[in-house]
Amino acid sequence: MARSRKRTGRKGFPYPERVGLLVVLAVSMSSCAAGSRVPSWWHPAGGGSNLPGGIWIAGDVTLAGGVPEEREASFEVDDLRLLARYEPTARLALFGDLRVEDLVEVVEGRGVETDDREVVIERLYAEALLTPSLTLRLGKIFTPFGLWNVIHRAPLTWTVEEPAATEDVFPTHTTGLSLLLQTTWYGWSFDATMYGPAQDELTLRHSTHEGWLVGTRVAAGRDLGAAYASVGVNAAGFRGYERSDWATATGLDLEVSIAGHQLTGELTFRVPARGGQAVQGLYLQDAIPLEPLMPVAREVYGVVRFEEFQPHRGGAAVGGLLGLFWRPLPSLILKADYLFGNRTLENFEPGFQSSISLLF
Repeated sequence: MARSRKRTGRKGFPYPERVGLLVVLAVSMSSCAAGSRVPSWWHPAGGGSNLPGGIWIAGDVTLAGGVPEEREASFEVDDLRLLARYEPTARLALFGDLRVEDLVEVVEGRGVETDDREVVIERLYAEALLTPSLTLRLGKIFTPFGLWNVIHRAPLTWTVEEPAATEDVFPTHTTGLSLLLQTTWYGWSFDATMYGPAQDELTLRHSTHEGWLVGTRVAAGRDLGAAYASVGVNAAGFRGYERSDWATATGLDLEVSIAGHQLTGELTFRVPARGGQAVQGLYLQDAIPLEPLMPVAREVYGVVRFEEFQPHRGGAAVGGLLGLFWRPLPSLILKADYLFGNRTLENFEPGFQSSISLLF
């Protein structure tokens, strides 16, 4: 997730040299990782380990570096994540997701920083399979709004940074009860979710994102010849505990899989609780397999994205992203992106970004 950084002027290497140094560092580290001997405890598929008693554990660590066009270059140990799932019965499961973010950061002109380190309970819930098509969850989950927000695990996204349209438009988490219905009808698949009544509880320290939240999502999809397509509709209302006015967020999302391409798009719209300019955004992204074009490019995807974001103040940010996603090993994922844009915002920073993720 993009973070604002304190400006210190344009000291240090010129922009092209800063990008070059970061690319060399990323390639060197990935080469060492790809060529090193895999430890015995490392799961060959990067999918965690199954322990006796119905316990599954997994994790990942992500190193990220960026050279924004208008801010300082940086390199950091961005995320360390630990996940666990326990299934005492076939119908009941307990799941936990603990993340340590911003462990160490090296910022151009400021040196090493460790003050922003934080431990976050990303998800913590009990899941009960009530019927073959109806699931109940109790606890903290990612708000099921759109496509991107329910992933939020760095190795599983196509690009280093999320689209601006999916950040701060609606609460990232919801805490309480959620009901998920999954069914089929005459070749169609339907997913429907209802959730509430709170946002971002179960924190280890005070959070500014606390309050009431209720919402729903409905999606329908089906096979279209060799392709598959789905469309989702989202709506949520939320407010702080100390406020009486509700903000609302609505959205549409699209997902198409065809000929190896993964085409996704979202449109989000937020109406503030007490007037003011509405916040809205959209993106359209395609992950393109490069192996059909270059047989040596196994597990390599080119990523193309257009996005537009209108913040609550100022003009709209418009831009395009070109990126590469490479998985040379099941437990190693590398990404490199460049975002072109007309302005810089906290959640929209034109420039170069790269990351290395190791799964275990």
